[in-house]
Parts: sequence; structure tokens; C-alpha cells
Amino acid sequence: MSAADVLAVLNGAPSAPQSNDGTYRGLREEPALWPEIREIIETNIATAPRSLQREVGPSELGTDCLRCLGAKLAGWTQHKGAAWLPFVGTCVHQRFEKTFDSLNKQGFDPDMKHRRFETEKRVTVGSIHGLAGGYDVHGSIDLYDREHACTADWKIVGSTTLKTVKAHGPSQTYLCQASLYGIGLEREGEQVEHMCIYFLPRNGLSLADALPVQMRFDPKPGLWALTRAQLMVTFMDLIEQSDGTDVRDAWIRSLPKSTGHCFDCGTWTPDHMNAIPELAGPAAGIPERWTKLTPLVEARYPQHNETENTEQ
Repeated sequence: MSAADVLAVLNGAPSAPQSNDGTYRGLREEPALWPEIREIIETNIATAPRSLQREVGPSELGTDCLRCLGAKLAGWTQHKGAAWLPFVGTCVHQRFEKTFDSLNKQGFDPDMKHRRFETEKRVTVGSIHGLAGGYDVHGSIDLYDREHACTADWKIVGSTTLKTVKAHGPSQTYLCQASLYGIGLEREGEQVEHMCIYFLPRNGLSLADALPVQMRFDPKPGLWALTRAQLMVTFMDLIEQSDGTDVRDAWIRSLPKSTGHCFDCGTWTPDHMNAIPELAGPAAGIPERWTKLTPLVEARYPQHNETENTEQ
């Protein structure tokens, strides 16, 4: 503290604010360790089971982006960097999993049906079949409250999504996902009466900014999403059997994009094509008989008129 600061204090005046800029500049080094630390983190994110998943899941079936849905159903390779924001959400999910598991009565009974809360419950919501085979569609419910017969899904979202949900309700994607989870539970003989989606503020200071949404369980949105996916697979099989994979892929690329913002558009490449656009061959033409199939695939759930938002 300088002599001027001492005199200012004695005279009752506040001293000037102190800064650590000088100390910081004197100690600062190049962040040489950061590249390795970042690579470790991003590799961990990119190699997580969810990031490597190739089969479509409940969180994707309800999308209004037909192009991305077709690419996923066709098994195209997705080229995305390490997704930081979804990883933040995953960390929150893992902490909540421990929190609600600890609220169950502890004991040695392996029968989960005696417990109120079941976290990350794995369910089969349906199946999709094609000429090349088929698979069951699986998903994990964030929380199932057996006492109140309801599912709960945590959505860690930004302010834009919070505003949109408050104005228009949950997006079609979220609605179909919640419906599919209920379908999966009913297939196991569980009771489902309510679907809850809890929109938690990623940038808020407290849960006072959260937006809880509760709805009656309705299987119709989930069944619509499953039926639409099966229809698309059938169409893609017809095109491939008649004119080959190049024409099938061209049809997928011609499908309508989301009317909102889709983070996945532009990240897909068919496995048999070069990922570098400059090295790819000319795009295959699409016979008119196949373009007539496109309007038969609905982008929007008929009873859902709200604005879609796909913010991550």
C-alpha cells in the first residue's frame, strides 16, 4: 500500500482497488499441459458408449429432420467433434443417478420392483426391421418413480430452450421420447400414468429457473415415431434393391431438413463414400418414382403444432 493509500484511509476515503494483474503477468507461462489434458477429455467424450452408438434410439426417433433420421436409419457414419454441452448433461445425470438410488431402502433384495426409484432403467420400446436385418430399439429412462407411476427425463438446456418450452411446450423430439419410454415400461408390465420432463437451466444460478413439465402418458406419439421409422426403412430398402445404394443415399440427402436448427445436419457420410467432398463422385440421380415417396413421410407429428427446438 502506498503512502497516498495510507493517507486516504486515515482521512476516511476508500482505498483504490488492488489488482493482481502484475502478479499474474509475472507468473504466467504458456499452457503447455493443456493440449494433452484436452485430448484426454475429448477422447473420453468421443469414445463413450453413447457417442459410439450406431442404432437409432428413443431420443432420435421423434426428430423433425427427416434427412438426419434417414442417415441414422441407414447406418451412415457421423463425423462430430467432442460434444462438450451433452457431456455436461451426462455428468449431471450421473450425479442424479447416485442421488435417487441412495433414497431407496437399502438391502439385499435384487428385485427392483420393490424400490420406489429406478434410475437409468433400460427398456425396449419397439423394433425396426429391414431386408438387411433388424434390431430392437432400446433406451434408458433417467428416472422411473414407481410410487407415482411416472417417468422423468432430465434436460440440461440453455435459456433459448427454456423460453421456447415455456411458450410452446416440449418439442416433438422430447414428446416422442417420453412417450416411447412409457411404451417400454408397459411392455414390461409396469404402470405408467405420467410423463415428466424437467428442463434444468444450464446457465442459471439456481433451480428457481427450472421448468418442470408433466403430462399424462400417451403412447400415440411414440407409436407414430416408430411407424414412421419403419416406413422410411421400407422405402430405403425398396430403392436400394431396385437401383442400388447410391440412389438410396441420394434419396436420403434429398429429404427435408428440420424447420428449426439441427446440429447434426452436415455431419453424415455413407460408409461406402469418401468423407472428403472433393474426392466424392457425382451424385446419383433420383428417379421420379422415388421422389414421390418423400411426401408420404411426415416430418411433424400430426397432433403436435408447437415450434421445434433442438438446442443442445
